[in-house]
Amino acid sequence: MKSIFIWLCLLVTTVPIFAEVSSYAGKVVVIPVGEDDLVSRARFEFMSRTLERCSNEGAQGVIFDLDTPGGLLWDTVELMMTDLQKLKPRSFAYVNPRALSAGAMIAVATDGIYMAPTSSAGAASPVYGSGQEMGDAERAKMNSATMGMARAVAKKKGHNPAVIEAMIDMGKELKVNGKMIDSKKEILTLDADQAIELVDGKPLFAKAIVKSIDEIKTAEKLTGTTGTAEPTFFENVAIWVTAYASLLILIGVAGGYLEMQAPGFGLPGCISVAAFSLFFFGHYVAGSLVGQETAVAAGIFIIGLIFIILEVMVFPGTLIPGIIGFICIMVALVYTMSGWEMAPAVLPSGENAAPISFTFTAYAVGLRNFAIGIVGAAIVILIAARYLPETVAFRKMMLTSTAGGSLESTPAMTATRQVQVGDTGRAISALRPYGTVQFGDHRVEAMIESGYLQSGSDVRIREIQGARIVVESLT
Repeated sequence: MKSIFIWLCLLVTTVPIFAEVSSYAGKVVVIPVGEDDLVSRARFEFMSRTLERCSNEGAQGVIFDLDTPGGLLWDTVELMMTDLQKLKPRSFAYVNPRALSAGAMIAVATDGIYMAPTSSAGAASPVYGSGQEMGDAERAKMNSATMGMARAVAKKKGHNPAVIEAMIDMGKELKVNGKMIDSKKEILTLDADQAIELVDGKPLFAKAIVKSIDEIKTAEKLTGTTGTAEPTFFENVAIWVTAYASLLILIGVAGGYLEMQAPGFGLPGCISVAAFSLFFFGHYVAGSLVGQETAVAAGIFIIGLIFIILEVMVFPGTLIPGIIGFICIMVALVYTMSGWEMAPAVLPSGENAAPISFTFTAYAVGLRNFAIGIVGAAIVILIAARYLPETVAFRKMMLTSTAGGSLESTPAMTATRQVQVGDTGRAISALRPYGTVQFGDHRVEAMIESGYLQSGSDVRIREIQGARIVVESLT
């Protein structure tokens, strides 16, 4: 159990060693924003760190290369209203070819927007990632809060606030030079030609249509060399971990179960520890856990493990320790995957936006990943319980390690010659599936093929295959 803390400490302290060291000084830094990037909190943390480096190291400019259908609203708001507002170099958005939903909001938070020849931007109305339908009152509240934040950013950056409002709220209409381009029956999405249309001498949304990043540099007189921001090794680990968190849960739970079937600490236990250590470390780097939250979440997880072990090893069948342990583990894992999403955003003026009330929707992804991991682990455990004891390698591992020596030299092997099919006895340890059974004056290592038996259960030998004794319950 202490291994998890040790792994976390070692991994966290090695992050600076593997960090990217090339400087952004004087460069034009391109940040690619692809199809899946705005649904990953780890990717948002990477962009936030990149913008901070650009300010600290003296980058000449930052260009977001946008090709995204959208993503996480409140993480986008944080990027718009905090990271981009603190950025010292000038920032630009290249819609290449899509900046929809959260992508459009990022675009209006930059100093200048450019469109690819065939491109579109807009459709920024908030929706639940789970697909749940918003009620009218909730929709109105969400749209109002989102428009307030986007409008404040657009004004600060010199963009037309009416455009982003029409992209967010279907109830807003937009007329350009006396022509209706968005009615109250639809949400605004602009193509490249519409985006650069002039209104009172200013472009509606974008400065120009360009074919490349180099054309943006020429238009903005950016002379620095172009450098593409790439995640470091550990940032890539964090991105992978957050994307496949359910798989790590599956491996960790299944490995833990298999470890409890054998005495000592072996390969399944090491795999389980590695999986959960990687899980917590990846989310730490991704930003879901910061500061003391890492230790708190890992501590709750370990407390849950202790209760599970008590249920299995000390009080089998009592259920209460097992339920408490399961709840602790679920809370630690789901919280780690979700993080807190209840803090209000801060407008560029310093004024707080509408506070975001607590909702379980914020934890939908974490709950989904947890459920997938647990169900997957249950399937693996059922398959392992049914077929793994039949394999030669598993039988040798279990019987050799239990007896503490070779099969020919152990007292347990000698005792098997003194029992036969049909003999009855009593388990003097829990069988999960292996354990120790007393038959008269003899103690032997035996197994039950499915489930487990508590210590003290009456059993009968069903079959003997060499050193393998299979028993069944008499109750």
